[in-house]
Amino acid sequence: MNCTPWNAVIQALQAEGVEYVFGFPGDPRHLVQELDSHSNIKFVLVRHEASAVSTAYAYARVTGNVGICFASPGPGTGNLVSGLLEATSGCIPIIALANGTENRSNGMGAFQELDAQSLMRPVTKWTVRVTDPSKIPWIMQRAFTLAVNGKPGAVFIEIPSDIGLTAAEIDTYRPHLGRHRMRPDPVSIQKAVKLLSRAERPLLLCGSGAVSSRASNEVKALSEAAGIPVFTTPGGRGILSETHDLSLGQVGLYFTDVGKSYYDNADLILSVGSRLEAFSTGSWRFFPKDAKFIQLDIDPNAIAMNWRPDVALIGDAALSLTDILTELQPAVDPARRDARIEEIKTTKSRYFQAVDQEVSQKLSPIRPPQILAAINKIFGHDTILVNENGGTDLWSYYWPYYKVLDVGDCVPMAEQTAMGLGVAGTIGAKLGNPDKKVVCVTGDGAFQMAMMELATAAEWKCGITWVVMNNQCLGWPQYHQVLTDQPKVGTNFEVSPDFTAIAQSQGCKGIRVTDPEQVEPALIEALGANADGIPVVIDFHTAKHDYPKHFVEVNSQGH
Repeated sequence: MNCTPWNAVIQALQAEGVEYVFGFPGDPRHLVQELDSHSNIKFVLVRHEASAVSTAYAYARVTGNVGICFASPGPGTGNLVSGLLEATSGCIPIIALANGTENRSNGMGAFQELDAQSLMRPVTKWTVRVTDPSKIPWIMQRAFTLAVNGKPGAVFIEIPSDIGLTAAEIDTYRPHLGRHRMRPDPVSIQKAVKLLSRAERPLLLCGSGAVSSRASNEVKALSEAAGIPVFTTPGGRGILSETHDLSLGQVGLYFTDVGKSYYDNADLILSVGSRLEAFSTGSWRFFPKDAKFIQLDIDPNAIAMNWRPDVALIGDAALSLTDILTELQPAVDPARRDARIEEIKTTKSRYFQAVDQEVSQKLSPIRPPQILAAINKIFGHDTILVNENGGTDLWSYYWPYYKVLDVGDCVPMAEQTAMGLGVAGTIGAKLGNPDKKVVCVTGDGAFQMAMMELATAAEWKCGITWVVMNNQCLGWPQYHQVLTDQPKVGTNFEVSPDFTAIAQSQGCKGIRVTDPEQVEPALIEALGANADGIPVVIDFHTAKHDYPKHFVEVNSQGH
């Protein structure tokens, strides 16, 4: 057929079932006008190119589909880098599209000229500049294939301006073949089952690979059948409801007492889809003494990258866990399993009593535990938590202060922790799952990095709530200054914005809360506004340097 490359791109997006493209155009003739006139795909105009990746990231996480974003040449393309780095780190499938400078003037000092391929290569799985329009169908098919297969991640496609608008003979697009799934070899499965059947205190440690595989049913089935508690990294959070009897929260920096107690005395770890990065392992210090280690991952390069396994399993998480359960089930000792489950339930019950007492305290300044427990209570089930990155808002990572109540209802950042990504990403999470409630817990530092997107949320009538833990500083960097008795230079916000006024000026509702008695009423008010499609910002004034116990211990050890 005779068409422009941008028209061919849109045909590919249509064939792949894409709903939204998140972006910020320079010349709307590149992609945007074609989307409007030749497709039913919606273009979401964000206020900054970085937000285009953020929204695509959260959309992909909650739907399991590839997120699509778009930017213009030069600085517009450059603004995609941090988000694509986060996506590739966090195994989130994204395709980033950009129009580049004209091919015929490339290298001659053209306006907004950029070697985008060199820029994008370290932060993506694949990057390509289109020089032949006839290759568009192959390039798009290859992009979708690479984004979702193996270790998912980001792909970057640059279409030069002159090529993108020139009609050519281009073949009809054929959709990619989908995600390829594989099983580990049977001998390795048998070795893993042998270790599991002998273990007295095994545990499952689930990372983002378990979520990418949509392996929640398999994780739950193995956990319950063998009485194995489930821990997660931030990336694996949401693989199992955190109200489940065998859920023990997160690991590494994010331990709470009850989880760390079991973990430290475990005799076997089965890791599912995690590269076991520094924060999730205490920089590889937190490994139970003399425990055996089984590592399951779809990416062979992840095996023994840091901890050396006793058994390595290369395969899809869901299929692999099914094979393990099939072999393990006959060897399960019901008495030992039931005793382990009862021990975990009893220990959790005692710990929850202490946590319940802590979160019920209404202190001034307001403490984050009170806020998080109130979010769980007021918003309840079918609520997606979008995490941010900072000091005070870190409380939202700490189960059971906040519990992810339903499978899949968490959008965490990866280990790059790009501040502001969650604030903007909240919009993508809502558009990807409009029937869910969506709450972003953020510090005031991260919020200021993306608060221009409140207007985007208002335009799209996204009923979402940003819970801002406002301590008027960059909490985590300043905490390092506190620990080392250094002056608080460059970490205080001497002028703090009026977030409620900013929210109202952008078509959202703003609520300021300084009284702990008003925490629940503010959340109830926000939930009501959200039901009417009104985004809400709640500015909670909190104390400086109020952190979870284990966070304090880990940081104190580093000084």
